[in-house]
Amino acid sequence: MQLLILFLTTLLIGYIATLCWFRFAQKRLWLDQPNHRSSHAMPTPTSGGIGFVIAFFLYTLILFWLQVINFNELLLLSAAIVLAITGFIDDLRDLSIQKRLFSQFAVCCFVVLTIQGNPVLVVFGDLQIEGIEVRIFILLGLLWLINLYNFMDGIDGLAVTEAIFFSLSIALLVLSQGNYAIAIIALGLALSLCGFLYFNLSPAIIFMGDLGSNYLGLLLGVIGTLGIVSGTVNVWTVLVLLSVFIVDSTTTLIARMRAGLVWYHGHNSHAYQYAARMFKSHGKVVAAVCFINIFWLLPLAWMTIRYQEAGLILTGLAWIPLAILSTFCKKGTSASPLN
Repeated sequence: MQLLILFLTTLLIGYIATLCWFRFAQKRLWLDQPNHRSSHAMPTPTSGGIGFVIAFFLYTLILFWLQVINFNELLLLSAAIVLAITGFIDDLRDLSIQKRLFSQFAVCCFVVLTIQGNPVLVVFGDLQIEGIEVRIFILLGLLWLINLYNFMDGIDGLAVTEAIFFSLSIALLVLSQGNYAIAIIALGLALSLCGFLYFNLSPAIIFMGDLGSNYLGLLLGVIGTLGIVSGTVNVWTVLVLLSVFIVDSTTTLIARMRAGLVWYHGHNSHAYQYAARMFKSHGKVVAAVCFINIFWLLPLAWMTIRYQEAGLILTGLAWIPLAILSTFCKKGTSASPLN
């Protein structure tokens, strides 16, 4: 009963906090102004991610008070707030790439050094890596996840629905392995996000901003890492669940670098952006991603737990069709080439 009340309260707080911020941002004219790279046409309140940041932080404090999580886990789950703050500053006035990367690197180092336990990466068959090599892999993975989440937050509802899918999937998978604590953590994040989702579905009336995307990028990585350290999921599980975002952002980044373009400049050349222009709909693209996630990637993620020694092959099965689909989306329309 305590958890049920906590779940409902978290959902309500996420909704109310987002609504309050929407009204406040409108009055202060903290708006995302459309430009030639934008997928929206009207000035829209930004930094709306503050709603789910507040909701989830309060949720984790109560979990700590209820002794569902320990102090180390509370620290890890709260580390992303630092990136939410720097993201908010970036939303108001653009920060340099150096300042953004420094803050991201510092927070990711804190996370990696704070992790308890000995994470292990089963590469293939009996070959596995552990110790400092895995922690370096996690550090680089967290840095990339923060940035790719920012890259993929470009149409209404996509980033938040992906985070909800990941959270619910992790909760389901770890629960099936008997890990209730991480399942409760992940469910709380999903509920925090649902309050924001109501305002962000197409046509969105508020954006999460860098505040929200930076926060989610790190937080999803932290939750995935906690699952890995607990032994209930593995690195391949996390990589499969996030396949849509990983493949689109990585292939687009490689294409831009090969074309001699500055990788960190804003653009509208991701596959999901091409698809949104092709179908003239944000909602159809989000629905298609949800379909792929639920009916293709979730079963593969479950298989990475059941057959961890084949995780590399299963991840390839997840990524290769998505890479082909990404290429098809970019060739399927001549609208807005790389810029």
